[in-house]
Amino acid sequence: MSKRDRTLVCALLLCGLFILSLAAYADKGEQIENSCVHCHFQLPGSSFVGAESHSWTGSIHQRNGVTCDKCHSGNPQAAEEKEAHQGVLPSGNPQSTVYFKSIPSTCGKCHGAQFYKFTQSVHYQMLESTGKGPECVTCHGSMVTSVLRPDNVAALCERCHNERMGIFPYIPQKAKAVLLLLRESKALLDADTKLYHPAEETAKARLIRNARSSLYSATLDWHKFDLDRITGNLEEMYNSLETLASEAPNQ
Repeated sequence: MSKRDRTLVCALLLCGLFILSLAAYADKGEQIENSCVHCHFQLPGSSFVGAESHSWTGSIHQRNGVTCDKCHSGNPQAAEEKEAHQGVLPSGNPQSTVYFKSIPSTCGKCHGAQFYKFTQSVHYQMLESTGKGPECVTCHGSMVTSVLRPDNVAALCERCHNERMGIFPYIPQKAKAVLLLLRESKALLDADTKLYHPAEETAKARLIRNARSSLYSATLDWHKFDLDRITGNLEEMYNSLETLASEAPNQ
């Protein structure tokens, strides 16, 4: 094969790879085939919809292919605005998938375990009965999806839990302490897993699994806002790790 032929073959292969990459990109519901993303990204960032759309860029939702239509409905394959917006309702409409009372069930389509725990909380009961309870967006936002940190959870809780309103004013600081403990517990478990890295089906491996299960339960119970239950799960995790440390090296 001549140098010219080899160059032509390489060029064709590169073109093929480029086309395949575009197809894979489109399969994730990104800008190429999703008309919601394509049109909204052309709106100025100074507009509400434009700003929210731009905030979606780089978010965990974008990385997992969760586009506008997954939460707001609509037809992402339609090119015409009227057809694309078919089924999209204003957030103030009780029938909307993003109406504040509907947000938990909308998020629950993907986050089922968290939604189930949330439905067991007093917060959910307040939301359903009076409309004054928090929902997913209250803590996590909608587009970027933030995760609360110990240094900002207290300020969020204080919106309702304060002396003026008289609703368990001690909760913000307790929540901050429990969230900090939850994060430190995860770091400790990760460190112990790397330290011991036990073989499968050994006593140490079972203890690691038990500890990880307790930590997962504690994380889920955060959405139930049962702070005492969270600390109870973390205590079980620490018990497993203490037993792990005391086991013989070959177990």
